[in-house]
Amino acid sequence: MIRLLRWLLYLICGLATAVVLVVTLSAAWMYASLPNTKGDVETAGLSAPVDILRDSNGLVTIQAQNLEDGAYGLGYVHAQERLTQMELMRRIGRGQLSEVIGKAGVASDRLMRTLGFGRQSDRAITYLEQDTLSLLQAYADGVNAFLQQGSSPLPLEMALLGIEPEPWEPSDSVLWGKMMAIQLSGNWRQELRNARLDSVLTPDQMRTLFPDLPSDSPSTLDTVNRTQKNPLALLLEALPEEIQAYRGASNVWALSGERTDTGYPFLANDPHLSLQAPGTWFLARIETQDETLAGATAPGVPLVVIGHNGQAAWGITTTHSDTQDLILETLDTEDQDSYQTPNGSRSFDMRQETLPVRFGEDIELQIREGRFGPVVSDVSTGTTIPGVDQETVATLAWPVLRAKDTTADSLVRLNRATSWSDFEAAMRRFVGPQQNIFYADRSGTIGFYTPGLVPIRNDYDGSRPVHGKDREEIWTDFIPFEELPHARDPRSGQLLNANNRIAGPDYSHHLGTEWPEPYRAMRISDELSRQSQHGLQGMAELQNDSHSLMALELIPLMLDFESDNVLQESAKELLSSWNGKMSRDASAPLVFQAWLKTLQERLFEDSLSPHFQEMRGWNPRAVKTVLKEERDWCRSLETSCKTILQESLATALALLKIDKPGDFKEKTWGNYHRTQMDHPLYGRLPLLGRLFSINLATDGGDFTVNRGTPSTRENSLFRHVHGPGLRTVLVLEDLDNSLFMIATGQSGNPLSVLFSNFAEPWRDGQYVKLAAPELDQADVLRLTPQPTE
Repeated sequence: MIRLLRWLLYLICGLATAVVLVVTLSAAWMYASLPNTKGDVETAGLSAPVDILRDSNGLVTIQAQNLEDGAYGLGYVHAQERLTQMELMRRIGRGQLSEVIGKAGVASDRLMRTLGFGRQSDRAITYLEQDTLSLLQAYADGVNAFLQQGSSPLPLEMALLGIEPEPWEPSDSVLWGKMMAIQLSGNWRQELRNARLDSVLTPDQMRTLFPDLPSDSPSTLDTVNRTQKNPLALLLEALPEEIQAYRGASNVWALSGERTDTGYPFLANDPHLSLQAPGTWFLARIETQDETLAGATAPGVPLVVIGHNGQAAWGITTTHSDTQDLILETLDTEDQDSYQTPNGSRSFDMRQETLPVRFGEDIELQIREGRFGPVVSDVSTGTTIPGVDQETVATLAWPVLRAKDTTADSLVRLNRATSWSDFEAAMRRFVGPQQNIFYADRSGTIGFYTPGLVPIRNDYDGSRPVHGKDREEIWTDFIPFEELPHARDPRSGQLLNANNRIAGPDYSHHLGTEWPEPYRAMRISDELSRQSQHGLQGMAELQNDSHSLMALELIPLMLDFESDNVLQESAKELLSSWNGKMSRDASAPLVFQAWLKTLQERLFEDSLSPHFQEMRGWNPRAVKTVLKEERDWCRSLETSCKTILQESLATALALLKIDKPGDFKEKTWGNYHRTQMDHPLYGRLPLLGRLFSINLATDGGDFTVNRGTPSTRENSLFRHVHGPGLRTVLVLEDLDNSLFMIATGQSGNPLSVLFSNFAEPWRDGQYVKLAAPELDQADVLRLTPQPTE
């Protein structure tokens, strides 16, 4: 027995030693892979030396002779700090994820190969302007210069995944735009949801759940005095988690000089995406002899996505327009590789691709493409797709899948735009996904355009899949550029969009059938209207505003019942005195959010079964409609709305484990509403994962300007999963005085102090400025051209 115990002790000690050794070696590797930020490095492909300056926060300034060398320097820095992020984006987009993670990546790869993002990005290069091609190539040369430097190891996670990165190509940067497009375009999901719900709901019930916006609901063009005309569940589940959730959202507003205390415009923007570490954005500044660019860059992309060029500034929000259609094609009964059209049978375009799978056998894919788009139903297996059976397949029509995608030209032109005519010319090259792009310049001009290819449909509204058998075409054309929503210098001196409807009911074209709730836009509009002029501090405070107009609108309706115990009465008193601010240290936001969750379930789960998951998320418009206008809905559940309110509040309190009135003080929104930004690999490690994650209690909700979307998943209830990964206030009087903040840090290496150094300042509404540091206060890395032989 003693011998056995001794051997067990030896085994435990040996395992512990092995664990310590592995952890130590891993930490040493990660430390060794931290970027070199000082000294001289000879690289190929530069025309002149490039200096890369980093301040104590990791903010980067690149000083170069010309913009091509500046893009080269940016590529080098991105590779230094975010190489794994770039490589995973490329692999996901090209359908090469299973090569490194095995079977877990097959579903994603199958979808991406079917959509053909990689092939389309390669083809798009042939349609781009020479200026764009030169910058894309210079950026790729900078990335590849880092890959070839050999002075420090590549990130540990790449070694663990067995990744030997191939040279970066210009088309890989184009691919980034495709990947953003699939996150920001969600109509195909809505079409599938509608088709499934049609099987269990009447048309009247559908209108209750998804009521139209009131005709007086704010639109961006409302403030303009215009003179011009204006798997398929498995398809979604196939995507990596950070792309699955369609939560495209953002805030942007512009004020003219007459509305600011500087006499020059302000432009504020905070795009909302899923929160993760490292984040989407990387702050950088590029200075050349002729121009200065500064703002939010994206690893994988040259130049600035959101920011300024010293003379003009720009910001972006998602339009939520309908640019996607699912087309149901009827197969030829005698030839499954063909489908029926008004002109007879037509063969699918077919291609074979081999999908390598790590630790498994290669998979041979047969990809079919119809006249309107790829057969996306081939991706889905083992699930019911509305309208799809043995005789029918679903294809996806989407302008982003066109070979002639010149959106990269639009970004390059935007970076160099210094006048409204330059800005307008840049917008003409934009293909998709359709976005609202706001503009301001030092001459005092403010305005926006909503560029992109938006289909014009004949006899359907795009809200559900349509049959293609009898259709010669599905789209007659795209909305002409001049007729896309746009405005310049409105009399009100302000323009804003918070994903609310961009154009009102009188707009001459159909942009879509569903729009996000207008609460954020209403709050921004109310605050901007409170005074005639605004200062910089007020703009920052508004970006961080956490008051929920949605909660204030719903609470009176939800409190309309008689409580039958002291606990419920205490909850009602708490909510009736609440000002609607979603503060992390307050109890009322938590009680309200839990009650809204249980109320939605009580109202809709039985009626929508088995498709209640289609209503996942927060749907205050449907709750409001039932409680205010459609009480028959409650009666159809063989009860009353008052009873449902009482029962759902009791369920919410039980969910929060509130048993007595004194418990409310101990339960705050921040106990549950925490952002957990995980590293994509290390954050998933058992036990150690939390060491590589950023976890903070945060303010906000899904409908506050300071967006803090709470999760509805039971295993992460109310976790803050989506919000403003970037905030910026651009000051046209002196653009070096502009404010910036990202949610994590500049580095992708968890051992770097720059991995999470911005997290708490971001949470607390603080900002930094993106001006060049003094040389004696910065680390300087000089890239010098290799001597020619």
